[in-house]
Amino acid sequence: MKKAQLLQKYYSALAQARRMGQSLPSVLAVVLVLAGAITVLVKIMTQPLERVVIVGEIGELHRQALQGWLVENVAETAADWELEQTEVLVEALPWIQSAAATRVWPNTMRLEIKPHTPVALWGDGSFLNSEGQVFEPVSGSEGLVLPKLSGDLNQQSELMDLYLQLSGLLGDKTLRLDSLSMDSLGQLSVLMHNGTTVKLGRRAQLTRFQRFLEWHERYGADSDAALAIDVRYRNALAVANPNQVQVLSGFASRSGGGD
Repeated sequence: MKKAQLLQKYYSALAQARRMGQSLPSVLAVVLVLAGAITVLVKIMTQPLERVVIVGEIGELHRQALQGWLVENVAETAADWELEQTEVLVEALPWIQSAAATRVWPNTMRLEIKPHTPVALWGDGSFLNSEGQVFEPVSGSEGLVLPKLSGDLNQQSELMDLYLQLSGLLGDKTLRLDSLSMDSLGQLSVLMHNGTTVKLGRRAQLTRFQRFLEWHERYGADSDAALAIDVRYRNALAVANPNQVQVLSGFASRSGGGD
């Protein structure tokens, strides 16, 4: 019995050894494939940067400024494929709102840029975007013809909101907004492109501006004079020109003490 058991174990071990010998080429093949794949991956990962592609709704002025700045300030960082650091550096530019860097295999960096879009001038040399954010313009954009918004530092968002809403009321009318200004008490004044000033106060500015537009359509559309118009009256307005002051008949006293 013992001899038979020993023979059985011997033949079993011999069969197992044969099976391992038969599978060894397959194992070696898998190892070689994995080694080859790792080699290719390492080669791809270490590919040097050859070009940067700038995409997004970016004008030629911004594109030229960004290309020159990238060469001088981000070339080394980009060459090391430090995508997040590249984004941080680009977003530090005062006229860039956001940047997203991605790698396009094997050797291209794609930079998706969203610049601040100037909607209005703010203060001396700064711009406002449609969200009321103040930013410094890219060099060469100082000559842009834009409406000017003036007020305290904490009023820019409110003024931008009002500008967009007042512009919406104009529609396709020939009138255009030239500037909006707000004092420390929140009193709003508007200057139209033809030199007419409109005092809207600090309450119901949209309603009062609509009243001015209705008056202008009926009485002021043919006038070339730069008028001064005060809409801070209850259901009325006052019109002044260099020669005389007119208060339309039937107007009640100013509401809220002229605000």
